[in-house]
Amino acid sequence: MTTEIMFHDQKIPVRFISSDQKAIPMLIQVLESCRTHPANKQQDYVYHIDLIEVVGNNAILYTSIEDERIHLPLY
Repeated sequence: MTTEIMFHDQKIPVRFISSDQKAIPMLIQVLESCRTHPANKQQDYVYHIDLIEVVGNNAILYTSIEDERIHLPLY
């Protein structure tokens, strides 16, 4: 299943694989945390997300920065 979320004026497609839409609030919380409390300068990926896949309790962020994929735990 695929849907979209709005994250700071950016529409991001979200694909769910062996998960469901109940993960959306946690996903947004994790993205907000990465945006407001970056561990390092390389976390600019939050501004360049092309697609998010939610697989179980993890999110895989696909970015336009060097075709990078970032794995984030949701729980």
